[in-house]
Amino acid sequence: MARKVVAKGRARFHRETPEDRRRQLGEAALRCIVKHGNAGVSVRQIAAEAGVTQGLITHHFGEINELVAYAFDIMSEGLLQSLLKAVADAEPTPQKRLDAFINVSFSPMLFDRGVLGVWVVFWGLVLHSPRMSASQQGEYSNYVGAIEGLLGDLAADEGFGIADIRLSAIAFTALLDGLWLAWCLNPASFKPEEGMQLCRNWVEGLRRGAYA
Repeated sequence: MARKVVAKGRARFHRETPEDRRRQLGEAALRCIVKHGNAGVSVRQIAAEAGVTQGLITHHFGEINELVAYAFDIMSEGLLQSLLKAVADAEPTPQKRLDAFINVSFSPMLFDRGVLGVWVVFWGLVLHSPRMSASQQGEYSNYVGAIEGLLGDLAADEGFGIADIRLSAIAFTALLDGLWLAWCLNPASFKPEEGMQLCRNWVEGLRRGAYA
């Protein structure tokens, strides 16, 4: 957004970089998808939301799927960074860091039914858009990698074995994703606190050799 500075009676403007503009368009795309679902995946609607011409979207992204994938990158990276910040802010022990990851995973920031519609749009594009597929694979790899680090640190600190840390991280990811989806579809099915306890039970099984 242009920023006007008054100096010596003349207006000076901060020129946006191409990345600034791309970011604004990506955020506008996210807002459109939140409001309209699949119908929001439209150059016309996104341009109107951003207050720009349709040609500007074509200039920066070429096609709509590239813009939507970029919007996915913004959202997924933001969520992962929020998770990692909670871990970084926790007490510096493997147990407390893993607890922080679990707790924030069931917080209102992530347990939000309004986000489900956005993910449904993104998932639908994965099968048809190579760019979207690549973004999803990158997001999943980063997420699983973060969990690998947390589980590996816990095992090293407490002295128990994990035969395949990657597969154990994938299993824990599947548990978290499954609980999130089940709650979004029917919040009455369980409370977030119960979801946290299920995850802690899984970790206890890990300690007892479930993946040794």
